[in-house]
Amino acid sequence: MTYIVLDLEWNQPISYQSSTFRKVGDKLMFEMIQIGAVKLDANLNPGEAISIPIAPTHYVRIHPRIRRMTGLDSETLAGAPAFREALQQFASWCGDDYTLLTWGIDDVSVLYQNIHFFHCEDIVLPPLCDIQRLFSTVHNLKDRSGLKTAMELVNITPDDTMSFHNALNDAWYTAIVFKTLPDPSAVLNYPQEPRQLIHSRHITREKTEGEAFASVRDGLASETAIHPVCPRCGRVLALDGEYIKQSADKYIAVAKCRNHGRILIRLRFRIDDDGKKIMSRTTAPATSANVAYIHTKQLQNQQRQAQYLESHGSLPDPDEELLNADVSSMPFD
Repeated sequence: MTYIVLDLEWNQPISYQSSTFRKVGDKLMFEMIQIGAVKLDANLNPGEAISIPIAPTHYVRIHPRIRRMTGLDSETLAGAPAFREALQQFASWCGDDYTLLTWGIDDVSVLYQNIHFFHCEDIVLPPLCDIQRLFSTVHNLKDRSGLKTAMELVNITPDDTMSFHNALNDAWYTAIVFKTLPDPSAVLNYPQEPRQLIHSRHITREKTEGEAFASVRDGLASETAIHPVCPRCGRVLALDGEYIKQSADKYIAVAKCRNHGRILIRLRFRIDDDGKKIMSRTTAPATSANVAYIHTKQLQNQQRQAQYLESHGSLPDPDEELLNADVSSMPFD
């Protein structure tokens, strides 16, 4: 039996309000644009490899974040095979007796959503087993580790010529991490079932279209950020404290509507092709847990900022953090 490490890249809709997403989004949340895989030899060393680009047929415009991360664009993929042909090519390359391995559960969910959407159930693949879960168990990690973090943990230095977020390169890196495990065959104990991918829609939620700013700080200080509206009555609200950074691209706060109570405010940033910071805002009713979490984080943030200023003289640049962010979120049901 041959171990084959698989990695995928996929595109997403430019907007969840687009006509394409409204038409197919419930069945195709992400559309695959690259398959990368590496076969392991008897000593678990990476050997024969394959990279198959895939031409999207629905989300044909590559999302700016995906293009920036993967280096794939519409022109590059224009002459690539469609999904069925690419999957057939991959299955033929795999051979007869093999096991597929991936890092995490994202790939299997996107893969099978594409298989079902494009009616490719006749191309039968074996279960995909999760190296990430085995790695977390072996290293006693409470949370699943990202591939970069796992490489750092086992002292694997990335190759300067092999960027992350390329399906072939990530498959290669995953294979190297896999070999470091004391009992790699234990990965067979972690077959993964695909999970349903959804885009949540709440009638009590309000979302603004992206608004361009020169910097993240400008966005956080804008009227859109500091004066959100209640998603139920449209009343302009005042923030209850400052925004808390959840990650380089996500900020949260709470506000209070006198008619509908506490409101959770979420800001999300991305960088467009011109370097502008595009901010979208989502508002929804807040739970008591939301409010308690944000108030606790606001107090902690004040202390941390004071300590950081004392030792560094200035706070980190949020634009630089956004530029270098490794953003990934999967909307599982």
